[in-house]
Amino acid sequence: MKFIIALIRPEQLPDIKQALFDSEFRHMTASTVMGTAPKIEQKQFRGVKKEISLFNRIRLEIAVEDSKVEAVLSCISQGAKESGGYGKVFVLDLVDVMTVWTDDRGEDAL
Repeated sequence: MKFIIALIRPEQLPDIKQALFDSEFRHMTASTVMGTAPKIEQKQFRGVKKEISLFNRIRLEIAVEDSKVEAVLSCISQGAKESGGYGKVFVLDLVDVMTVWTDDRGEDAL
């Protein structure tokens, strides 16, 4: 089992979500996070220039079977490219999963 974490821009979420849903991946978690970027932007607030180094990002988390990792990565890549192509994706080993109400474990819990 693998745990996929994608850090994307907020405007990319609808396209990525649609690509995942079209490929029958309907279970994910999305949360708003802050992240840095290679360049720092300067914005003006009430006449004062400020450097912005933290930007809003969306963190998608998806747990999948090993055989479905490439399909999920393809969906994320496809959806992200439709709205700018920015982001990072991390694939981690997932040791175990348990569904609380049924006590299913491992791939049965996914």
